[in-house]
Amino acid sequence: MKQNTKVKTMAVMAMVAAIYAAVTVSLAPISFGAIQFRLAESLNLLAFFNPIFAPAVVLGVLIANFFSPLGMIDIVLGTTSTAIAMVLLIVTKRLTGSLFLSGLWATIVNAAIIPLVILIGVGSEVTLAAYATYAAQVGIGQFVVVSIFGYAICRLLIARHPNFILMLEGL
Repeated sequence: MKQNTKVKTMAVMAMVAAIYAAVTVSLAPISFGAIQFRLAESLNLLAFFNPIFAPAVVLGVLIANFFSPLGMIDIVLGTTSTAIAMVLLIVTKRLTGSLFLSGLWATIVNAAIIPLVILIGVGSEVTLAAYATYAAQVGIGQFVVVSIFGYAICRLLIARHPNFILMLEGL
């Protein structure tokens, strides 16, 4: 890989991380908490087109979670949750080639882990009922943002701007 290409790739990755963090923090009231619609989570689907975006999104989550009212637990487990979802997204893409199925991992993994982040972060007792409630809330938010909103944007880009998708794949 030429030096110029490496610099370009790193710059794009830094922009993705910065966009994720900026969107999440600027929309903090809907980005953090039990009912969350982190619009930046739709960026997870970039990793479907090129795996180099996975670390960029994880870095964006890490940066954004430094502003989380839940503290260190969100920085550690929230970021880990995204990293796991990214790996599963990439593996699912390789196995199925399905954008929709690949994107479901953000919903599944976050619905499984983020309820613990919330309960521990606010100092509540971890009960099955509380966990299930938060899992449903987080899962619905993730599904709306990634599997409906993000998926629709990706399909639109694929249909109307195939050169943009080719550019993402070629980074």
